[in-house]
Amino acid sequence: MNDNDRDNRGKLKENIEKPYYGYRVVKYFIAALIAGGIVSIALAIVFTTWSSILCGVLGVILLSFGVFWHLSMGWVNVPEKIELVKDKFSNQLENVWAGNGKVLDMGTGLGRVAIEIAKQFPEAQVVGVDTWTKGWKLFGMTKAGAERNARIENVSERCTFQTDSALDLPFEDGEFQLVVSSFAFHEINVSDRTVLFKEAIRLLAPGGVFVICDPFSGSFLKAYKAKNMPELLEKVQRMDVEDAKFVSFKEAGVNLGRLAHIWEMGYLSGRKV
Repeated sequence: MNDNDRDNRGKLKENIEKPYYGYRVVKYFIAALIAGGIVSIALAIVFTTWSSILCGVLGVILLSFGVFWHLSMGWVNVPEKIELVKDKFSNQLENVWAGNGKVLDMGTGLGRVAIEIAKQFPEAQVVGVDTWTKGWKLFGMTKAGAERNARIENVSERCTFQTDSALDLPFEDGEFQLVVSSFAFHEINVSDRTVLFKEAIRLLAPGGVFVICDPFSGSFLKAYKAKNMPELLEKVQRMDVEDAKFVSFKEAGVNLGRLAHIWEMGYLSGRKV
């Protein structure tokens, strides 16, 4: 094989490679619930007495949860819906941020948001942090996966990743001009999630902004020790923040259909004084 053949094969490989951002996780979870429900109901027909009743009840519960998750979170497997969420997140950033300086993505996963910011804002230097726990690694959520995506998207020089906890990040106070997070805060197990906002605000330079995309309803909201969104916004405002506001997906024009609205997903943003 000559050098030209090797170059052509290398270019072909680059063209074939596509980034993977982990959306199949939800698909697998839904499929497992529905399959488990069907199997349990089938066993209920085979067994007798109490075993049959228990299998039947378990089957109905699993099948119900599977259908519920499909109707409320199945949108993550629809490319058009993902693009809509991505575009609206970019719009939120454009409304509050000048587009240059250092950016931190908390709970970056496979780097979808960090990489998109690096692509959209060529003057930004982005750092994505995550713990990449063993459970998520089973679904391909790894630091190496994030780095691979950045390389495929041609932003690896301005988009780097490191293993750190969002609760205690090894960065200087005021080091970043923008802090973002997308669907990560609700995954972090802590008694009061307002500490995540405190950490994000600590890292922001004066005038810097944060944009957090996450569910903010029911138990998700209670995790911030707040009864409602106005109370949470007031708590955030007291952390040397101005212009704290919440824009729901519905208000932002993100229509995911079905039951997605029950999670009250949206963008909580603010500017450090």
